[in-house]
Amino acid sequence: MSWVQRLRQTPAWAWVGLVLLAVLAGLGYVSRPQPLEGTVLVRNVSVALMGSAQSAPKNVVLPHIWDDESPPWQGLASYTVPIPTSALERSEQGVLQGVYLPRVGARFRVWLGPDLIYEAGWDAPGYVDTSVVPHKFELPLGLLSASELRIEVKGQLLRKSGLSYVSIGDFKQIQARYDTVSMWQVQATWMVGAASSLVALLCGLIWLQNRDAVFGMLAAASGAWAVRLFLTPLIEPPMPFEAWFYLHKLSFTLYCGFLYLFLWEIFEFRQGFAKRLVQGLLLVGPVWLAVTTFSENYNLYRIWTGIIAVVSVVTLMMMFRRARWGLDSNQRLMVVVGLATMITGVRDFAVVQLGFPGDADIRWMTLGSLVFMLTLTWIMVQRTSSYMQRIGSQNQELEARVAQKELELRQAFDDLREAEKRQVLEAERARLTRDMHDGLGSQLVQTLNLVRAHAPQDKSDTQQLEAMIGHALEELRMTLDSLEPMEGDLPAILGTLRQRIAPALNAAGVELDWQVEEVPAIAVNGQAMEPRGVMQLFRALQEIFANVVKHAQATKVTVRTWSGAGCVYLCVADDGVGLGAGQREGGRGMDNLRGRAAALGAVLTWESPVKQAEPTAAGAPARPGTAVTLRFESLIKPEDAAQKD
Repeated sequence: MSWVQRLRQTPAWAWVGLVLLAVLAGLGYVSRPQPLEGTVLVRNVSVALMGSAQSAPKNVVLPHIWDDESPPWQGLASYTVPIPTSALERSEQGVLQGVYLPRVGARFRVWLGPDLIYEAGWDAPGYVDTSVVPHKFELPLGLLSASELRIEVKGQLLRKSGLSYVSIGDFKQIQARYDTVSMWQVQATWMVGAASSLVALLCGLIWLQNRDAVFGMLAAASGAWAVRLFLTPLIEPPMPFEAWFYLHKLSFTLYCGFLYLFLWEIFEFRQGFAKRLVQGLLLVGPVWLAVTTFSENYNLYRIWTGIIAVVSVVTLMMMFRRARWGLDSNQRLMVVVGLATMITGVRDFAVVQLGFPGDADIRWMTLGSLVFMLTLTWIMVQRTSSYMQRIGSQNQELEARVAQKELELRQAFDDLREAEKRQVLEAERARLTRDMHDGLGSQLVQTLNLVRAHAPQDKSDTQQLEAMIGHALEELRMTLDSLEPMEGDLPAILGTLRQRIAPALNAAGVELDWQVEEVPAIAVNGQAMEPRGVMQLFRALQEIFANVVKHAQATKVTVRTWSGAGCVYLCVADDGVGLGAGQREGGRGMDNLRGRAAALGAVLTWESPVKQAEPTAAGAPARPGTAVTLRFESLIKPEDAAQKD
């Protein structure tokens, strides 16, 4: 396998891990402690607490944090910062000098000798915190006769009041440093806040639609993180300090808690110590921070920040240990990105809160949270896409099922309507049969009996009248027989007719050879033969048998049925003299037969005289005479019969 193929087969989480490792190494290099070129980093200054709690000046090493004093300072303090000789010399040479303050506040102003040269929020009403952004200002060339700066600072309880290190020197270098830190602390914060808001909005809308806990957790975490980011770079928030402090700290707690619960859902871990630990964090956090706010004890917040860090590490480590890498690609990607994000948070806590070596002005977690949000968004997009595909396939399946059920319902409705129609027809047929039998049939029988009982002297008239009435009775009986429901059963239809024609053939001295076999039901226009078709078949057979008796001079007539190739055959053959002796092929009788066969949807063929040969596939008997064959369509198709077999 070539190295190109190996690279292509490398999973995405491995590539992301390598990229994040390179990014962390780059951040470590960029944020290493180093002085600005052309400037002097001033660390040793003197400071005195002013106002009601006035104290004597003392030397301190920057950064100086008031909460580290014992007891903690509050109120107003004045820092005396010496101006380096190199800055004075360059100023005399016409090189613009300046001062860079990465962190100072909550309000401050700067004096150069007796002159006020810079201030930030000193007399502004309401809550002001200048420590959330860096500051820079120029040193006027004409005022550098003084060899020191005096920086007056107003503190704010629960904020890290005091002064960080001071850089004095080339203003161009200071401006470049200021732009870099502003990008990291302000612009990047707004950008990540906007991205978090968008993720919270999208996940919240999806959660409202499907109530999936994963989307709800991510929406809550993203929303809390967006609140914290939007509050962070505000120098003058539009709210009291207590409200700002509580919301700023609570939003971070909620972000951590809901984020870990989201990860717990992604990894499909339902119970465990780590999950209960995070739930406890969400319950205790609001109360702890409320006590911190009203007691104005910054150490309580430091403790709480440490608790969050410990819970984060414990939760993520337990999650990774539980996973044991038996994960899908998205979960492995979450492990890699989550680990990198945890590293950025731990680094910021160690450098900013605990004073570990590093550039505290460049915060890693802002970039880490952006990468984390982008990863979460990618995973949720994939999850949503998977949901949409699943919903789409389910909709297609549902549509197919609905269409099938509609077809079945329509077929059932048609069958029901046909059954109701047949039921109505059967009822009407039964009524007509009963009325004709009880009414007309009874009248004819009574008339025939009356004629026989009161026969006149002229016997020929009586016999003729009896024959006419008997013929009328036979016609009535045949009509009644045709009304019986036989569903295209040809043997049953022929059996009914046999009862009517057999006596007449016997009386004429013609032998009936009955070779009727079981055959499939015959169809007319694709449906089982109805009573009207049965009557047409009766009339056609009557015509054939009448021709046999009157013209064929036959001694035997054979009735045969068979089936084949999706058709049913009926053949009536006699051993008479054939058509030429008494009947023309184009005569009226044959025309009637053709018409009735067309009404039945059957094909009529005849053979006369019948050839002397072995029986053929058409079933014609090998003897002289005439053979008339009717070919019907079968209700059972050949493919249906094969499938049934």
